[in-house]
Amino acid sequence: MPLLVRVLAGNQVTGAAVLFCLDAADTGALRRLHPAVAGAVASVPWADMTTIVRDIGRWRAALPGAVGAKLRVVSLPLVATALAGVTCLTLSDYFKVTDEVLRHLPTSLRTLRVSECNWLTEDARFAHLTALVSLDCSRTRAVSDGATGLPPSLQELDVSIGYDTAQGGLSVGASLAHLVQLRVLRAHYCVLNADTLASLSPSLVELDAQSCRGLPADASFGRLHALQKLNVAWSAFSDAGLARLPPSLVHLGVRGCAKLTPAAVLPPLPALRLLDVSSTNIGDALVASLPAGLTELRLVRCSGVTAHATLDHVPALRALHSSDAKLAPAVVAECRARGCVAPAAGELCKHMSTVVALAVLDDGRLASGDSCGKVLLWNNAAAGGDATATVLQAGGYVRALAALPDGRSLAVGVGEGTRWCVEVWEVTWKSPVRAAIVLHGCTVFALAVLADGRLAAGCDDGVVRVVGVAPGVVDLVTAVLGGGGSSRISVTALAALPDGTLAVGTDGTVRVWDVGRQACMASLGGHIGRVWSLAVLADGRLAVGARGGDVALWDVRSRSRVGMLTGRKDDEVAVLAALPDGRLVSGSEDGDIQLWDTRPAAAAASSRAASTAPMTVLAHAPYGTHAFVPLSDGRLATAYAGRVLLWAALPPPAPYE
Repeated sequence: MPLLVRVLAGNQVTGAAVLFCLDAADTGALRRLHPAVAGAVASVPWADMTTIVRDIGRWRAALPGAVGAKLRVVSLPLVATALAGVTCLTLSDYFKVTDEVLRHLPTSLRTLRVSECNWLTEDARFAHLTALVSLDCSRTRAVSDGATGLPPSLQELDVSIGYDTAQGGLSVGASLAHLVQLRVLRAHYCVLNADTLASLSPSLVELDAQSCRGLPADASFGRLHALQKLNVAWSAFSDAGLARLPPSLVHLGVRGCAKLTPAAVLPPLPALRLLDVSSTNIGDALVASLPAGLTELRLVRCSGVTAHATLDHVPALRALHSSDAKLAPAVVAECRARGCVAPAAGELCKHMSTVVALAVLDDGRLASGDSCGKVLLWNNAAAGGDATATVLQAGGYVRALAALPDGRSLAVGVGEGTRWCVEVWEVTWKSPVRAAIVLHGCTVFALAVLADGRLAAGCDDGVVRVVGVAPGVVDLVTAVLGGGGSSRISVTALAALPDGTLAVGTDGTVRVWDVGRQACMASLGGHIGRVWSLAVLADGRLAVGARGGDVALWDVRSRSRVGMLTGRKDDEVAVLAALPDGRLVSGSEDGDIQLWDTRPAAAAASSRAASTAPMTVLAHAPYGTHAFVPLSDGRLATAYAGRVLLWAALPPPAPYE
């Protein structure tokens, strides 16, 4: 047990727990506690992969025992000396990482992440890193000229290229035969043809080939006798491919595989526990072929499944997601009776185009706005299909909605063609009346109501414009936050903080503004890609959702990141909603709706680190979720295509002493 543990606590158990909660950002304060602590801090093998190191020389001088780091700036002259002995390194999303930098990395590295390092070329080589076990070079061109530059020691490899197929990925027909120890391969959107498949090691355990081009419809994975997780979602995979799966599979994802037909059936898969066949044309035949040991089934948007399908032969089923499937209510009820979680979703279906924004008015009505400018005000939304709606027609594509604090007004951010503005509607009457139009010519992507009642609008030019709103009257712009630079980075998310400041999300950074002084008070950076969503927890912490599947929790007052909720890699956290009880709901681009217990008591009672939180998957919605809001009756409303889905009441929070 390190000396640091014995100094911080009187016994090894509590000391280890304390050490587990610390990161490199804490070491500055720790070194000032006592000379003995300073010496212990220096000797600890820190491997903090979330705190960004901006000065590699000072980092190494302060923490000579550190073995892992996430670097902001790479100084080539210091690489060889400052990184000596490092085993884990993240250089992701930093554009000055070149092929030359790779050549100077220490051979001690076991884990390397260079995702989105756009300066890397097809000539990049990793072969000299002979101890490397895990490599993430996704969204780079590092392997686009073949895989010969990869070391044979690799056990985990990510070569995904994201949506932009110009970002590299594996070359056509690339061979991975020399990677005989490879256990995990992630290759989203890559070219993965029959030749590359045939070169994979038979000992491969996990293959993520979502949206891969070139994947044969009858691709055979039978020779991969150790394969446990296979994801071929949104590919050409077909009925013939299903028949050639290895019996070792535990997780299988074929979501969006359009070539699967109502005749598709599964081969014997005795180990299968999770199956996702959402958004396919499968029918009752596949349901009848489900293995008895299956514990989770995702049948979202499977219209070919009829009321004749049964699940009696799947006694182990514990989670059933079946939105849009026509399973008989008695079948679902029977599943629930034996302990299976089957989220129910009522529907509000009067929109004719994509619903992109939701808001809840003070009187409990739900407002939903769509891409054709229609906003519906739902009375008694909790009644599902029996709800009635009042219609208001905005001037264009609805980008955002915000209920104003006077209790009778709704702000609508609209835009279509050359007409962009914010409309304010009086919604107390049977026929809503447009009361005002403000911010002409502004492309508004986000709206938020400040603590003093003013309305903040985030625009595509990177500027937030604040408008004073009084009952029946809308004033001119009272404050302008941002602007003045050459960059036009859109404001994509806003959140009003309890102290009256405003959090503004853009591309990887959240800026906190003092609205009265029109001054930026803090910059919370380090997020991967664009910040799509913000939410303020009940205790004042700020939750930030961005690309990469993680949600960061910030203590804004101390300017410190105090938590990281780790989701699915390469997913995009599109929506966040804070619940009054202190928990957080997140929605991702693939439709996953997750409930995080972010209460401090939950972290204290958990065996996890204090910076994490217990998570429950609430539901799998069809495709991605554009917006959602919690309703007053405990249900959750989510926007999907031209509908609003109303999910069953959220489970109550777990009690903690």
